[in-house]
Amino acid sequence: MMKTFNIAEDTITTQITVTNGFFDGGVGTLAGSNLSTSSLSSTQKSYYYNLQYNSKDHFSVTYGHKGGSGSAEESATTEGTTQAIYKQFFNFVEPNAENIRDGAGWSIVDGTDGTNAVSQPDVYIIAAERLQMKDRLNPGTWTVTLSGSLSNGAAHSLLLTDDSKNVDATSVPFGPRFNIVSGSAGTVHTAATTKNYGFFYPDAGLLVLSANAVSSSLPGDPGLVQSGSGNPSSQGTGLAPDLRVADAVDNANKIALALQKGSVTLRSEEQQYVFDYFCRARASEFNLSQNLTFWSGSTYEIRHDDMVTNPQTFISEVGLYDDQNSLLAVGRLSSPINKNFSSEAIVKVRLTY
Repeated sequence: MMKTFNIAEDTITTQITVTNGFFDGGVGTLAGSNLSTSSLSSTQKSYYYNLQYNSKDHFSVTYGHKGGSGSAEESATTEGTTQAIYKQFFNFVEPNAENIRDGAGWSIVDGTDGTNAVSQPDVYIIAAERLQMKDRLNPGTWTVTLSGSLSNGAAHSLLLTDDSKNVDATSVPFGPRFNIVSGSAGTVHTAATTKNYGFFYPDAGLLVLSANAVSSSLPGDPGLVQSGSGNPSSQGTGLAPDLRVADAVDNANKIALALQKGSVTLRSEEQQYVFDYFCRARASEFNLSQNLTFWSGSTYEIRHDDMVTNPQTFISEVGLYDDQNSLLAVGRLSSPINKNFSSEAIVKVRLTY
């Protein structure tokens, strides 16, 4: 037996925000030692590294330089890989051609000129895997701990978060943009007006880090700034970029190592639509069953005499159909509801998208 919904009276639609741990299995905090670099060709490593957990990609990390430093030498008419990366990501989240044409690019208060914003020649970029982040990364809850050493070799860690709890977002074409600051889980230790480590784009799943800012906190051994033959151990333990124009340069690996030596707390965010359908069985409805056990003989008489004057049914499941009578969803009850002419029943079926 079927009944048509009164959409205005029998349905309620709500939108909710659901957050979960970013990492596989809903894990919210992960030690960097659990992140491994995926197998990539030497050509791919010129552009980026993938960081995996449980054999699944979670981050891509890369390095971009506005003038092409820190990458292999190219012809006069061909951009170096780091220059292509810088322009690609800048135009992706801040599509302002004039800023690239006049050489400005990202402008950040990196601490090199007091509290004045400075055009950034180079950046490190951490890009979250879309499958893991769902709709966006959850602002105000994350902490990225980058670990390495000071110039004297002493171990040091830098804790970063965003300032969304304290400062309104800057609206850019890709959505809101927040500052990346010293702090943890949305608690700011040093305001962006004093030192800004970069920009956080939650809708894009991007953390753009000023190479100037992060390398001042984690410079590493000056003697190990230059990349070696690609062996991670030859990278040193800092984020001071290697600005040579040579095939051996591998700055993307530096940010990968800083993450692997640190930790990440991160949550995904997803907008879900919840549809509640109130399936109503009035006193005069659904008191007879089409189940063959309810009837007897070829003339389909009610099988049990006591059901003739007082038929009883048991509602055990509810089906939702479209206008073409195609079954779309089934709601099964934990225990059947007894239904007769002296009772009514309401079953709420909830669908979440």
